[in-house]
Amino acid sequence: MANARKPLGRVPLGRESVRAPSERSRIGRRPSVLAERFREGWGVLLAVAAAYLLLSLFTYSPQDPGFNHAGPAVAVYNMGGWLGAYAADGLLMVFGLAGFVWVLWLAFHAWNALTLQDGPSFHLQVVTLPLFLVASSMLLYVFEPLPNWPVVGGGYGFGNGGLVGKFVASQILPFLGHVGGVMVMTALLVLALLWFTGWTLAEVRASCVWVYQVAMVTGIALGRWCRRMWARMPEQFDLPLSHPLPKRGRPVVVKDDDEDKPRRPRASEKQAALPLLVEGQFVLPPLDLLNEPKEQEGGESEEALQQNARRIEAELRNFGVEGVVTNIRPGPVITVYELEPAAGVKTSAIVNLQDDLARAMSALSIRITTIPGKSVLGIEVPNLKRQFLGLRELLDTDAFEHDGGKLTVALGVDTAGIPAFTDISKMPHALIAGTTGSGKSVAINAFIISLLYRLTPEQLKFVMVDPKMLELSIYNDIPHLITPVITDPNKAAAALNWVVKEMESRYRLMSEMGVKNLAGFNEKFEQLQAEGKMPTKLVQVGFDLNTGQPKHEEQPLATKPLPHIVVIIDELADLMMVAGKAVEFSIARLTQMARASGIHLLVATQRPSVDVVTGLIKANIPTRISFSVASKIDSRTVLDSMGAEALLGKGDMLHLANGSNTLQRLHGAFVSEDECAKVVTYLKSQGQPQYVDDVFKAGVAVVPNGKGGGSAGGDEMGEDGDPEDLYAQAKDVVLREGKASTSFLQRALKIGYNRAADLIDKMEGEGLISAPNHVGKREVVARR
Repeated sequence: MANARKPLGRVPLGRESVRAPSERSRIGRRPSVLAERFREGWGVLLAVAAAYLLLSLFTYSPQDPGFNHAGPAVAVYNMGGWLGAYAADGLLMVFGLAGFVWVLWLAFHAWNALTLQDGPSFHLQVVTLPLFLVASSMLLYVFEPLPNWPVVGGGYGFGNGGLVGKFVASQILPFLGHVGGVMVMTALLVLALLWFTGWTLAEVRASCVWVYQVAMVTGIALGRWCRRMWARMPEQFDLPLSHPLPKRGRPVVVKDDDEDKPRRPRASEKQAALPLLVEGQFVLPPLDLLNEPKEQEGGESEEALQQNARRIEAELRNFGVEGVVTNIRPGPVITVYELEPAAGVKTSAIVNLQDDLARAMSALSIRITTIPGKSVLGIEVPNLKRQFLGLRELLDTDAFEHDGGKLTVALGVDTAGIPAFTDISKMPHALIAGTTGSGKSVAINAFIISLLYRLTPEQLKFVMVDPKMLELSIYNDIPHLITPVITDPNKAAAALNWVVKEMESRYRLMSEMGVKNLAGFNEKFEQLQAEGKMPTKLVQVGFDLNTGQPKHEEQPLATKPLPHIVVIIDELADLMMVAGKAVEFSIARLTQMARASGIHLLVATQRPSVDVVTGLIKANIPTRISFSVASKIDSRTVLDSMGAEALLGKGDMLHLANGSNTLQRLHGAFVSEDECAKVVTYLKSQGQPQYVDDVFKAGVAVVPNGKGGGSAGGDEMGEDGDPEDLYAQAKDVVLREGKASTSFLQRALKIGYNRAADLIDKMEGEGLISAPNHVGKREVVARR
């Protein structure tokens, strides 16, 4: 007993050790060594026989020789040879696919012999093996043969169950029915399996539990390993419910093949030195002046995105809002989770929870908005690590290179990372707002650089106004400037008045040429120039001395095509404080009329209050771009809706396009001061600017009485006009109307309180009016 060999192959699988029947049958006896060697050899032979039979059955071919098909000896495709072909044909003909049971039977006995275990008794095998074969054949017969199985049943059409299965089914199914026959045969099959193997139901149950536990432990360990490996890989995946994270590669730049108006050649990116320029030729800046795109790590992992989606659903559920995240769209800066609200849930109920959701998600801010064309809400959650976007990545794209617009600028990328461009001529004017550090000045630099990369000084001119004297001064002396960068608000008001007069002059030229816009004017001018003609107009130069009739002569209407003019105001608030009425009047006229003349305004401010962005200015600027602002009121002032107060800063913006009422969230491209300096140096090396001397001679615009909107505290007459002329007007009004007060002069002359009070005091000092009485009323002493 002490030296009894512990049986192999049977492992306790449940909580209690269940002793195998073979082990119980062997307790108390030990076979001899010779018998063990004999059984091991017998086990090897049975294992070989099982493998041979399995190979023969798997390589069965109907063309092989069989019991009812004779062929030449060389025509044997079965890998078991002639014997294997006959064995496979016989088993498949009689038992069908149940012929593989013989392989299991041989393998079972081989295992018992090799492990020195006693199998079932001979009498038990005589009963269980036929029962197992019959039940399995009948069960296999009721299923249709697989379409790719090579003629089961040995080529006799007996189906999956062979001759035995067909016969048993024909006898049983008419009495028990299809379902009943399957149930009975399944029970017999399980019973035969238990009897044949000697297993008990307790052992089977314990084995199933053990297999389940092993599978669970293995699956969990494998899942953890896969997550660790996935975390080390670069992020590039396909979400089951979303679009893949876009990858911004470096697109191939294709030359523009516009034959009608060929663009000036762009300098090669590999060019080290400035080429020798032919007189009149201008080479656009090369892209290598801008920094190369940086290699960046992948964004949020798929697991993190799915966890955030579940957290959003759970947090909304805590506030009594039911909904399901149906799609996840990761981007370079934010990730959009598309939420399908439950029936009966109002959109406002979800939008009002964005601050609470941001707190629960530990996010800087979260913006919830509707998605046009979909029934879902977009929940925009900032990524833990935002990707860097350089301006070169946008300019070095086919979309920018082949864009048909002349004044195309790079806005940035949308929430999915797709580049976004716009044509300033279609804006046609833009209001840009944002607090300090929101990316407003960087965006203006990106617009300027985009234009400098597309148009030559003959095609584009700038008027830049920078009251802060910091942002735009770097562009001084580039060939595209009409005047040096303007830092004095009074000069800025005069420059805007000159632009208005230039607009009126252009419209007169277009009227003489019979065209409607700048593009038509330049096209007709080029046609006349190609024909060797110049556009002219008939001008009276005097009178004939003999006849006294007017004398006319033809003078050139224009000597060259007219360039586009882009007016950039970096800070509107400073101009409105100093020369509010004049600036407001000029901006209003330009935004109302200047589009067809090729003049466009980009007006920026960091204080989008109603006294800066007046109703008159706002009503005529259809395109709005808002970066992060301080409050919902500022957002409404710029965009007519909330949302900009929840932006992330550093280039995160909301874009309201001309003719659209839908806000588009974009992430602006970054261009450094060093990159701007390189481009400016390159442009300066190709020529000097040709400044217009008459810009400041136009003076400040005179606003007609009753015209214009509210003022920001200054007035053009009081601050910039002639004080003596203003006093003469005030005296004339007082003497004509017979009354004098500060408020009366404010209304009559459209001036501020301080200036009106000074005029009243001056009239009192000259004796024109009396001092105020006990109720503050003055009498007009002088008469006209």
